[in-house]
Amino acid sequence: MSSLPIVACPLGHPARHFASVGSTMAEAAAWAAAGAPHGALVVAEAQTAGRGRHGRTWTAAPGESLLLSVVLRPRLPAERLALVGLAAGLGAAEAAEALGAEARLKWPNDVLARAPCGSLAKLAGVLAEASWTRDTGARPVVILGVGLNVRQTAFPAGLSATSLRLATGRDVERLAPLGPLLERLAARLADAEHAPDALLAAVEARLVSVGEMRAVRFPGTDRPALSGTVLGLAPDGALRLATSAGERTVHAGEVTLAA
Repeated sequence: MSSLPIVACPLGHPARHFASVGSTMAEAAAWAAAGAPHGALVVAEAQTAGRGRHGRTWTAAPGESLLLSVVLRPRLPAERLALVGLAAGLGAAEAAEALGAEARLKWPNDVLARAPCGSLAKLAGVLAEASWTRDTGARPVVILGVGLNVRQTAFPAGLSATSLRLATGRDVERLAPLGPLLERLAARLADAEHAPDALLAAVEARLVSVGEMRAVRFPGTDRPALSGTVLGLAPDGALRLATSAGERTVHAGEVTLAA
């Protein structure tokens, strides 16, 4: 198992590095409950029961992906916690660009890049889970998970995904994105706390589908899909849609092509 690179930023200290875990988020959550500080990092070579959005799983073979979770204790009110996920997606996109990939964002926090066929495909996924305890008071604990495809050269049929290797045309060492990712994440989390308008503007500049007709679906619920033209982001990070019934904001959902 390779050693982690030295990271000169507020995140990534202390760090735990595993050959394989069920879920880096579960490891980080248990560590946070035991008192892990802001910035504590869990990295795994492989995971067998990783969690994605809407209850999906995220598995990864050894040596192919950057799999990490960070313990965050942001100074944000509950109504602005969605900015953490936006900051993470933007930070991951900026880290991918530092390594030569052209990255875009799909709301709320998927990172997309060009696949060999020329279409945009998923490069990375972000999941942020917040909780409060008596020990944290009004300050939440957020477990932030990131899965970034790095060295894959092929994906299962029907899966729209790409990797840094495919997007850049060169082999990228699996841990190479770690330093840039944590550095950009730290900077964008600072924006979430101190300059949220700048963060939202930077996310909107990379957001796909702005100005286009899209449907937002709500997996795991009976709520019908909502269709409209994507306008951009609300101050709390919600997606703004112009629908036939007027402007609506969506705080959680999955954006797809309109039927």
